[in-house]
Amino acid sequence: MFQFLSPVWLWAAAAVAVPIAIHLWNKKPPQTVPVGSIRWLQPSQSQRLSSLHLTQPWLLLLRCLLILLLALLLAGLHWKREVPVQPKKHAYLHPALFQPQYLSQIAATVDSMAVQGWRIHRLEPGFPELSLTPEASIRTFQVDSLSPDTTNAWAMARVLNRSLPSHATAQIFTTDLLRHHRGEHPLLRNGFSWIPVSVPQTQTWLQEAYYTSSGQLLLQFGRSEEQEITFTEHRVAKPISGQVISMPGFPSVRFTSHSEVDSLHLLGSARNTIPLRKEPLRMLVRYAHSRQADVRYLRAALQAALEYKGVAHTLTVSSDGQPLPTSAPDWVFWLSDESMASFQAQFPKKKLKTLQDAPASAKAQPVSTWLQIPELSKAIPLHRRIPAPTNSSVEVLWQDGFGQPMLTQQTQQYGTRYHFYSRFHPDWNALPDSGHFPELLLRLLFPEDSSWRTLYDTRSLPKAVERLRMISASFSENKPKTTEESIDLKPWLIGLLVLLLALERWLASRSKTQQIG
Repeated sequence: MFQFLSPVWLWAAAAVAVPIAIHLWNKKPPQTVPVGSIRWLQPSQSQRLSSLHLTQPWLLLLRCLLILLLALLLAGLHWKREVPVQPKKHAYLHPALFQPQYLSQIAATVDSMAVQGWRIHRLEPGFPELSLTPEASIRTFQVDSLSPDTTNAWAMARVLNRSLPSHATAQIFTTDLLRHHRGEHPLLRNGFSWIPVSVPQTQTWLQEAYYTSSGQLLLQFGRSEEQEITFTEHRVAKPISGQVISMPGFPSVRFTSHSEVDSLHLLGSARNTIPLRKEPLRMLVRYAHSRQADVRYLRAALQAALEYKGVAHTLTVSSDGQPLPTSAPDWVFWLSDESMASFQAQFPKKKLKTLQDAPASAKAQPVSTWLQIPELSKAIPLHRRIPAPTNSSVEVLWQDGFGQPMLTQQTQQYGTRYHFYSRFHPDWNALPDSGHFPELLLRLLFPEDSSWRTLYDTRSLPKAVERLRMISASFSENKPKTTEESIDLKPWLIGLLVLLLALERWLASRSKTQQIG
């Protein structure tokens, strides 16, 4: 059926009355007929108006058609029709499936789908399409290296739900690993299928290593299986450079000594490498004379945390007026109103980690709320605090019950700075009397390296979630659908307009010639 983009221009068709009126009122000039005598002519009654009649009807018709075509051209005439739609077929492969253990399971199926006209994509932002031909199998895209993959298959499925046309068919191939399916399971629309590919596997990696206070080397291994993750510690004698450390039930580890930081390389399974600091962990607690009670609580919590960890360390406690260390510490707890900037500037390459609490110069506010700490399920009562300045560049680690910052972290030129907007004293909060105080300090001193969650976690999806289905080379098609196709008739109208205009000019010139003749 016909459709107009600007139907208001159809009023221009009324201009067809102009050539009709001109043709009706246009009379030929009278011709002089020579006669020998008029005596035999009968007198007739003079008519002031002659009858209206059409002259040159074909020329009139052409001119009317030209006006009508021009009106249709301005109105944007389109032809709209329904045409059958062939479903677009897409297959999406999670990046982890290009590893050999997964690709061997689905290669034949994916190649067969490509031959049948399916378009093969990687399930990652942008959904790049892979060029598969009978000569170029999906196996040509195989990768053998273990690279970090953080692609969330369920997030990508939500994007496909919104971006693909309604008649499209999609097969989404993923692993069955928990780390590739984060968040809520998406509701896949009609024509979408999710196919998890299962490869039972166990992964072992080297999570952490450090020298203990007794001079030994502590190695912490992580092991991930289908349903659980375990961490195991082993203590060995301090090795020499190039030595391979062997332990029952775990891959061997090669120790390499360097000038500043040693390294450990796992020889089996994950084959990862981690640094090993050579020197003990050095900490400094600087306090004002009026803060001796605070220092007792903080020192006791630090000693408890470090003894539990067993890491080699030195803890220096000094008050205002005493000389500061000449060598750079790793951590500084500054419970003083002295300026810390000059001390930090002495070690521009060290990147110190510093924690400063509420100074005496700041005005304390009595409050009746609590400390919200993500690692704790139990709230810690908060009695006094100082206001926290508005700073969008800091990361808020702890909050109070009203959502105001209590412990912030900020990376600066000389290192990382933590600011606690209260004090380590029972008059300010219940943290010093809490058994969680050493645990929280331990988390600050030794933040967890969570890269294993995207590298080595092999836990699979719960059994309640849809499991692997049988993969077949034949896939059912959707029922045929139709869609509306709009054809722009503008080129055809212009062509017809030019043709009729040429014909009209020819007829007009021919008629004029006949009149002259």
